[in-house]
Amino acid sequence: MGNLDFVSFIYVILTYAAFAILIIGIVWKIIVYAKTPMPVKIPLTPAPKTKTGAFFRVLGEVFFFKSLYRSNKSTWVGGYVFHISLAIVLIQHVLRHYVYDFYNGNPPAWYNLLVPIGLVFGTLMLVSLIYLFFRRIFVERVKFISVLSDYFILVLLMLITIAGLSEILFQPASALEKSVVQLDAFFNKLFVFQPVDIPHNPFFLLHYSLVLLLIAYIPFSKIMHFVGIFFSPTLSMNDDVRENRYTDEKTTRLTI
Repeated sequence: MGNLDFVSFIYVILTYAAFAILIIGIVWKIIVYAKTPMPVKIPLTPAPKTKTGAFFRVLGEVFFFKSLYRSNKSTWVGGYVFHISLAIVLIQHVLRHYVYDFYNGNPPAWYNLLVPIGLVFGTLMLVSLIYLFFRRIFVERVKFISVLSDYFILVLLMLITIAGLSEILFQPASALEKSVVQLDAFFNKLFVFQPVDIPHNPFFLLHYSLVLLLIAYIPFSKIMHFVGIFFSPTLSMNDDVRENRYTDEKTTRLTI
């Protein structure tokens, strides 16, 4: 790290710190979720009778937001468009890095499609976030249960998206390509703890700074629902209360 310039040194420290907070925070949350006692069956009915059925029910919620679709279709549209767009944008980011690296800087022709794909789905993501934000302001029942952190995460995600779109829209393609090349080297060396200088492109630095803030914030936010849903008793429990009745051992002993 001795050969890094000051800006790169700061961002290397921030990157390691953000991912350390993310990993430790997620592991800690999983431990807390796993240790939370759930002695009584409380599945949301109608519920599957078997554990396999309950497992696929959770997968249905993860991939299709089935309960949200049944309860509020307009919110489902906004939320689903956001999550699908986010997933595609994340895949696009990963492909831009690894495809370029895999072909040693001479990627195939389809590689050039990744930028417009990112632009299209980044725009969809921004539109869906704006919709979800104003929904919290103007829908009275949603506004009533919203807290500051709900608005903060939506604003942060919007800023990240705007900064990312600005990289594509407000700078020459050559500058964007130069940042990609430098970024490949930065992340490759970062993973083996031999960091090199980060791209000094201001559009990228703004985007990356906001992403690091999001990464560090995830364990403390409602974004942890992507882990918590697998521990939700109302979704993950099968409905076998008749076959396996709950008995309080202490009460049973006193009764006997």
